[in-house]
Amino acid sequence: MKFFHLADLHFGKMLHQIPLIKEDQPFFVEAFLDAVDRYKPDAVVMSGDIYDRRVPPPEAIRLFDRLLTGLAERDVYVFIIPGNHDSAVRLSHVSGLLSSHKIYIAGELTRKLTRVALPDGDRTVVFTLMPYLFPAAVSEVLGRDDLSTYDASARAVIEAQEIDPDAVNILAAHQNVLAGGVPPEHSGSETIIGGLGEIDVSAFDAFDYVALGHIHNAQKVGRDTVRYAGCPLYYDFSEINRKKDLTLVTVRGKGDIRIESVPVPLRHTLRRESGTLEELLDAGRKLAGKDACYIECILRDRHVPPHALEQLRDVYGDALIHVKREVPEPEFSEDENARGEGQEELSLEALFNRFYLERNQELPDGCQEAAVRKILEILDRHGSDYILDPRAVPEEESGEILSEVLSFAHLNAHD
Repeated sequence: MKFFHLADLHFGKMLHQIPLIKEDQPFFVEAFLDAVDRYKPDAVVMSGDIYDRRVPPPEAIRLFDRLLTGLAERDVYVFIIPGNHDSAVRLSHVSGLLSSHKIYIAGELTRKLTRVALPDGDRTVVFTLMPYLFPAAVSEVLGRDDLSTYDASARAVIEAQEIDPDAVNILAAHQNVLAGGVPPEHSGSETIIGGLGEIDVSAFDAFDYVALGHIHNAQKVGRDTVRYAGCPLYYDFSEINRKKDLTLVTVRGKGDIRIESVPVPLRHTLRRESGTLEELLDAGRKLAGKDACYIECILRDRHVPPHALEQLRDVYGDALIHVKREVPEPEFSEDENARGEGQEELSLEALFNRFYLERNQELPDGCQEAAVRKILEILDRHGSDYILDPRAVPEEESGEILSEVLSFAHLNAHD
């Protein structure tokens, strides 16, 4: 028996204000159906986060309908669970009718999870569908008041199931699973905060293969047969070096499960260019195949040139979807870098530059640097008391200081 393991489709998702539902997600659905034609799996498991929002837009609903219809036409079993982004009630609408077409969608959590047993030669393969678990919901369903953690809740749900140890048991789950305290490698497109929802992989020991969703990077957790499929498209530039393959699982027997990565074409891949504005513009003029990319440009100029964004857009066109700054750390002299005894006279201008860079991700421009030097000159002339506490300076002197600063600002207003 063979099945595709998918997860985190997130139909309706945006990538830096680009609606992926317009081109990228429909392109993937057709490419995936082509892969089903080519590899002829017996089933498809979708492990949660079918939609990006609990109330999905109409385009996302229509795309999911296209996917299900295509799979039904190919006479493939389909097993679906809701993730934390899905509404279990909306997702499982008319699931009773769909089951007559081999499409099984788990709804809200119940004491007995949806289980479908499929004959496979002289063995049985059982698919168990576990929706995203919240401890409060598990406590209510099981009638217990001692389940405060996700790990305890998952174990309690699994213990309540009748699991045939002789069958090949497949679990679809959508949780944050760790192996011995080691978390999976996260992506920048996830909404997980800290250690929320942690479950140790040992909770799933009764299952021969665990088809996980929730983490967007494809990877195993603890053992080869506990796996995140990862999201099928690029949802964040942190995923730029990740391959977006399909996970094809072949069940050859109890304890004999093979996992294969199957390439799938995408409408757009990600590309990142970095450098000064001139370097970015030069790279963009030479770059071919922009139409097949979403591009992030990283500006490394200490000062942003005027109209930089407009120039980048002229060169990169619609492929440019994100621009950010990464200002190189400025080189300071040994005196400026020095710390320790006898360094109370450290350059205030250097310290200000560091502070400004830390707060604004850029160094002050020429006019700002001149203003800082003027202010420091005034403060030096009037003594360090004013730096520590302006109220310590006599009123007539502070008025003189203010007058000097304002005069300087007026003279340099054109800058």
